[in-house]
Amino acid sequence: MVDIEIYRDRHCNIVKFVCDGHTDYAESGSDIVCASVSSVAYAVLCGIEKVLKIDFGYEQGDGYLFFVLPDDIELKDRENINILLDTMYLFFCDLRDSYPDNIKISELEV
Repeated sequence: MVDIEIYRDRHCNIVKFVCDGHTDYAESGSDIVCASVSSVAYAVLCGIEKVLKIDFGYEQGDGYLFFVLPDDIELKDRENINILLDTMYLFFCDLRDSYPDNIKISELEV
């Protein structure tokens, strides 16, 4: 099962994300659930980093992705980041509802 942790600040902005594990829906290379999680997460990170030009820290490894956003993001950038991250979160929730044995989502406040 893949564990997805969404960390929100006191304004409900997503500020940190951890995705750890494998969905184990199918064999590696054929796992559509894993591919869906990975594709959406990396597409959103690409949008934040390369389209919005926000510099932030992230780590990746086998079955692992982590990112944390800086505290000093300007309001306009924060609004655009929220669109991307909230879309990612809603996609993960829909995917979890379709594959509840393969995805777990936790929301925490920082």
